[in-house]
Amino acid sequence: MTKSNRRIFGVLLGAGMAALAGTAAIADTCGVTRPIKLIVGYGAGGGTDSYARILASVMPEFLDDTPMVVVNKPGGAQVAAMKFVKEAAPDGTTLQVVAMGGGLMSTMLRDTGVSWFEDFVPIAQIGLTNQAIVVRRDSGIETTQQLIDFIRQKGAAGERVRWSHPGRGSVSHVGVTAFLEKNGLLEFTQDVPFDGGANTRNALISGEVDFSASGAHTVPAFSDVQHAVGLLAEERDAQVGDIPTLAEQGIEYVPTESPIILAAPAGVDPAFVTCMAAAVRGATEHAAFTAMMKKAEQAIVYRDAPATDAKLRALAAAWTPVIAEVRKALGQ
Repeated sequence: MTKSNRRIFGVLLGAGMAALAGTAAIADTCGVTRPIKLIVGYGAGGGTDSYARILASVMPEFLDDTPMVVVNKPGGAQVAAMKFVKEAAPDGTTLQVVAMGGGLMSTMLRDTGVSWFEDFVPIAQIGLTNQAIVVRRDSGIETTQQLIDFIRQKGAAGERVRWSHPGRGSVSHVGVTAFLEKNGLLEFTQDVPFDGGANTRNALISGEVDFSASGAHTVPAFSDVQHAVGLLAEERDAQVGDIPTLAEQGIEYVPTESPIILAAPAGVDPAFVTCMAAAVRGATEHAAFTAMMKKAEQAIVYRDAPATDAKLRALAAAWTPVIAEVRKALGQ
């Protein structure tokens, strides 16, 4: 977690705990009497990590004070974390907060040893992130079309434009690759993968790459050094509404939303899933949670287990032709 993010989270946590004081705990551990590990497939300080830490700070109030501990296992577009959770005992003590854009796409793009719908059970959706294409503030590039023109100019000169993302198979990687392919730019670019959003962003700020993929929610905090030229979505982000979509700019793209969900390894007791989903709903509706999420500029979207499963299956169906197109473009 970056120094600024640690400071912000400390303030949010303090405010959240103050709001929780005096509220009676729900006496239901959902059958779990040991601390619950929340596994996150990205490094500390990123968007998925923030969701997990805010959730972990509020959930004990709804689980008879059973603690939740966030454990970061970054790498491979969340695959390392998914494999860890997949192999854990399905007793409710090891769960994962997953950014499902990347979670689904990474398993669809290549053989990772993980089959999401066979290896996991969704408990609830808690949020949603959108992906933005960002450049350095001092680049002189203001719009997506100007970025397209820049890439074409470099390509005509025999140069390849470098761009960063948090891992091949991530929603950022697939979404931007599809954008590049649809606009005839893929051959003029070179993707550079990093572990997590913070390292992806640092590569842009340092000048190691010329543009980057970023969660829209992280853009305001670094607006002095980076600029978002477009959102890979049909509608503007609910929390960061000043980023124009590629749709409204008339640019070819593939929508790449990423539901943030809580999941358990397959084989977990259905009663645990139902109980935990109810606890998650209580947490997401609590004033402390909503205040912290608003401060962090993160969207709250709650769905129970059946609705989350239906949403994920619909996304997988919609992304299947996109994945095939991207695999072909990448020569896989």
